Amino acid sequence: MFNNDLQRGRFVMARFFSGVILCLLALVPSNLSAEIFAPGNRVVFLGDSVTAAGQYVTYLDMQLRIRYGDDAPDLINLGLPSEGVTGLSEKPHPFPRPNVHERLERALTKLKPDAIVACYGINDGIYSPFDKGRFEAFQAGIQKLIESVKGKDIELALCTPIAFDSQPFSKAKKLLPMDTEKDFAWFAIYDGYEDVIEQYSTYVKTLNSQVDVIVDVHDPIRYTLKATRKTKKDYAMSGDGVHVDNAGHMVIARSIASACDVTWYGNAPDVFRLLDQRTKVLHDAYLDEVGHTRPQTGRGLPILEALAEATSLEEELGSLLTAAQKKLTAPKKGPLAPISPTDGLPNVLLIGDSISIGYTLGVRKNLKGIANVHRPPTNCGPSVKGMAELDNWLGTTKWDLIHFNFGLHDLKWMGPNGENLAEPSGDGNSQQVPIKEYVEYLDAIASKLKATGATVIFRNTTPVPPGAKGRVVGDSKRYNEAAAKVMKRHSIAIDDMYGYTIDKLDEIMLPANVHFRPEGNVYLSGKVAEVIRKALK
Repeated sequence: MFNNDLQRGRFVMARFFSGVILCLLALVPSNLSAEIFAPGNRVVFLGDSVTAAGQYVTYLDMQLRIRYGDDAPDLINLGLPSEGVTGLSEKPHPFPRPNVHERLERALTKLKPDAIVACYGINDGIYSPFDKGRFEAFQAGIQKLIESVKGKDIELALCTPIAFDSQPFSKAKKLLPMDTEKDFAWFAIYDGYEDVIEQYSTYVKTLNSQVDVIVDVHDPIRYTLKATRKTKKDYAMSGDGVHVDNAGHMVIARSIASACDVTWYGNAPDVFRLLDQRTKVLHDAYLDEVGHTRPQTGRGLPILEALAEATSLEEELGSLLTAAQKKLTAPKKGPLAPISPTDGLPNVLLIGDSISIGYTLGVRKNLKGIANVHRPPTNCGPSVKGMAELDNWLGTTKWDLIHFNFGLHDLKWMGPNGENLAEPSGDGNSQQVPIKEYVEYLDAIASKLKATGATVIFRNTTPVPPGAKGRVVGDSKRYNEAAAKVMKRHSIAIDDMYGYTIDKLDEIMLPANVHFRPEGNVYLSGKVAEVIRKALK
């Protein structure tokens, strides 16, 4: 525990330098040759209460069944509430926190998995200020986990800890300052605990050479919260900052899917309901079958009875799954629809907002036979959304060129409660992503894009015309100037769309609107296609 300002200052500096190291180490990709979720595989999930809740396992199960049907891998949830990798507990905890290493060998021997997905860390800091000894115990525990799993030639996907969200506990006035005389615990959490967990997450991200796949679930949760709170001020995924709801579980599931090359089809609520029942029935049974030391844990069915109930649920699932497969795999049209890439052509990724959506089809037309032009199936919005979703958009594809933009959403004005396109001069109104945050996020995004090995091009932000609601004429130029400095640091070329359009707004842009006429989209698509064509030569 830190008891004075000097110690707090050293802690802050340590975090700064660890962040610098992360920026370098996290850029090395994991071994994407791993097939964690190959058809026929048995995949065991290890983790704490978030894993035990099981929804993210169910979401993954649904995607895999939609893709593979009866050949989908067998997912076994072995999450145990309160568990960590250290054996450490906070003083007020009613029983010693279980340590995964007490049951790991039994789990590997009895269940004989082909792959393990493990997520630990949120409990291992025991909800207290950063402590070197606890951190070293976490490092040792993770290393022992890696050695135990990889020593048996089992594939391992290692997840970072989830993010801690202080907002719910802060509102309830349950957070404790560093210099409190009270004991920290899961119900009385240190008010800087997210900073602690960020360091634990940073460490896990450095281990990509030791495991088959590293999955970052920390940053997607953290930035999804930040992004959503831009429009929904009081949004939360959890009542206690730890135990996330279904939306949080979907973020975790999508992060694992993206890192492990699992196609994401979406959600079918009726299918999810039955699969989640199956997940929970088998979870309780397998937990008992393997055994553990945690008291106050309900008993599951004997394993044979649980398997019989699981089979019954699968039979009930039949027609619902067939309908979901038909609906979620049906061909889609338009700029947001996935494409069927042509073998041998370079893969190009367009990242951007509605302006990029408007020119996507034109770029594909202009580059037909030259490149496979992909884009995320969404409006990529502001840079903070990019921070939350970038790993999902990148997936495991080997990109040859990435053409990206953020800015038009960042600079728009919002009301104090998230009202969209607010009056810039209104009381309590602010830009969605202030320029200082914009620079910070762009810098992180640029680093990650460069780390893919692709040629990266930044497309700057198009002008704001007079009369456009919720935006200010001239802000595009300010944000572009800030972005140019970031791109210079990363040696990223700029597609100057602002300069290309500024003198033609009356001809190609809708009146008092940031969007373009059909002929404007044609004009923009020609420019983007030409920039990409030249860069691919």
